[in-house]
Amino acid sequence: MYIDTSTLSNKEMYKFLIGGIAPRPIAWAGTRSKDGINNLAPFSFYNAFSSSPPIVGFSTIPRLDGRKKDTLQNVIDSECFTLSAVSHKLVKQMSKSAALLEPEDDEFTFSDLEPSDAKNINAPYVKDALLVFECELNQIISFGDQEGAGNLILGEIKHINIDDSIYDDGYVDFGKLDPVGRLAGNWYATIRDRFEIKRG
Repeated sequence: MYIDTSTLSNKEMYKFLIGGIAPRPIAWAGTRSKDGINNLAPFSFYNAFSSSPPIVGFSTIPRLDGRKKDTLQNVIDSECFTLSAVSHKLVKQMSKSAALLEPEDDEFTFSDLEPSDAKNINAPYVKDALLVFECELNQIISFGDQEGAGNLILGEIKHINIDDSIYDDGYVDFGKLDPVGRLAGNWYATIRDRFEIKRG
């Protein structure tokens, strides 16, 4: 079968992406609004793009009504964000934090998670996360304003907060980190197996 992508709807193309690019790491992004409200949201269009400078990036897609996601607006305003690693022990809270709340609502509170303040930027992170990147905005690349158009947020990692239990002579012990990746539908994966969890 050979498919011309111009014949696919946004929904059909999205299904190819999330089914064909898997497992995807999860950017659990912590930001703070101009009004001081904490925000936390997971994004599975995420990866590393450079080690010198250390650049990571994740993409946000607008809400169904066309409004910017709170994360994107907060990054535009504050020019910084944190990325908390999603270990298996935190997967239920991560899923809950994916709920589409209004800008005045705090996902940390909604998801029963305790926030901590980043040491060098104005953004919160998940206190129980074993690995956290503190990032300053490098640039935002917008791919348009049509349905499904992403906004790629690129940030430079300025500081790393890593739990001693997973740090081994310069390496991250990924067995102890026990990271979770995103598959299609309600499916996720660890480095051991795959499992299903409903969103929210």
